[in-house]
Amino acid sequence: MKKSVIIVLGGVVFSTLFYQQFLGINLLLYTLFLTVALAISNHGILKKPTILLSLIAMLSTATAVMVHGTAISITMCLFSTITFLGFVAHASSSMYVSWLNGMYNLIVGTFHNFLFQIPNEKTSDPKKVNAFQLTKLIIIPLCLVALFTALYQQVNPVFNDWLNHIDLSFIDALWVLTALLGSFIMSNVIKPNALQPLSTTDDLKTNDLEKNIPIAEKFEELKNEMQVGIYSLVALNVLLAVVLFSEYLFLYNLNDFKASALSQAVHYGVYASIVSIVVAIGLIAYYYRGALNFISNSKTLRILTYVWIGLNAVLIASIFTKNYLYISLHGLTYKRVGVMVYLLLCVAGLLTTYLKVHFKLNFTYLLRRNTAISYVVLCVFALLNWPAIITEYNINHGFENKQLFRSMLPQNALVLKENGLLQQTDYRVTGSGYMETKLSVFTDRNWQEFNLVAHQLKKSNDAQTKNIQPRK
Repeated sequence: MKKSVIIVLGGVVFSTLFYQQFLGINLLLYTLFLTVALAISNHGILKKPTILLSLIAMLSTATAVMVHGTAISITMCLFSTITFLGFVAHASSSMYVSWLNGMYNLIVGTFHNFLFQIPNEKTSDPKKVNAFQLTKLIIIPLCLVALFTALYQQVNPVFNDWLNHIDLSFIDALWVLTALLGSFIMSNVIKPNALQPLSTTDDLKTNDLEKNIPIAEKFEELKNEMQVGIYSLVALNVLLAVVLFSEYLFLYNLNDFKASALSQAVHYGVYASIVSIVVAIGLIAYYYRGALNFISNSKTLRILTYVWIGLNAVLIASIFTKNYLYISLHGLTYKRVGVMVYLLLCVAGLLTTYLKVHFKLNFTYLLRRNTAISYVVLCVFALLNWPAIITEYNINHGFENKQLFRSMLPQNALVLKENGLLQQTDYRVTGSGYMETKLSVFTDRNWQEFNLVAHQLKKSNDAQTKNIQPRK
């Protein structure tokens, strides 16, 4: 019965918070409700570190939606909710397995027993009511009553007259449908189930390579493979060293190049680093996939591997420098911030690759660590109001780009207004007053849609209106 009450309440809460509402504080309130509901139905879940950390990520990104509501904050909040559900289903999962578990439960969690042909557990408690049975007890009688009411309405004019005097206009059918959707979602996630055998296999898979000492017959083959690896890494290290020297000459003589050359160098540098890092991790994962880790004369290959990892790190530093110089000369944009985030993830990838080689770890280790690091970095990135940060940086450093500012409205509207640029930012695409209309929609919010930036902007507008009113 407790489960059924939570499911029904989940529908009411979902529809109350989200029906015909923009996202704001309602997302934070719903994640809090979801946390309480899952904690009641799944005792002791908040004691498990992975669940607790994913809960913190979910609530933090939901708070960011309430504060500024950027697209990345909304995306990462939904992603964090899926992660949280996945860890509730199986707390010891890897990050990517928790995503699969979370998505599975969100979509078809209610039908888990049916899909996997798991018999319902019978209980000796006569007071416990099966949720599916309770649903049938409500839905089937209501459908029958509706059917026969329609039939009897045609038979008896008095009965028909009574029905015509019943005013049901206060019932919003779309609100009810939204509530049913919310109940369906809650019934899916209230008792999350892990995908099997995927979750069990993931638990059994360690990060360490299985020790594999090659037999005599295989040693010659392994020796040939090591020679290919050594020659390949020597060639790649020499090539990358030449590229890095050219990078140094480019940066040293930067004043001799046009701005377009710097822009092209940054963009192509990012593309080159993508290929370089992916190839580096792929080759290293291939050569260090098994017995090669455990032979005694692989020292040369290891040294060359470490050198290549180090040179790739220098390449990342060079691209970072060019991107920083480009920002200094031409201002900050979303893409340039994205480059910084990507370079940070590249550094993490190189570090985990070094640890894989040094401690004889497997490819699963790389997958687990890098997905977790990427998720954490993107969650932290989502907490900040980047449109406001980018706008304020560019204004303070003399890079007033109205087209860029316009593309980041309304999250940067308060910064533009504080600097007297809001009205100067031409946002009139079709007809006059388009910008004012869009901003008024953003600031005119219900309590479910509360957004801190919108609230501050409206407060500023009200204060300005009050100050310009003529005195009596």
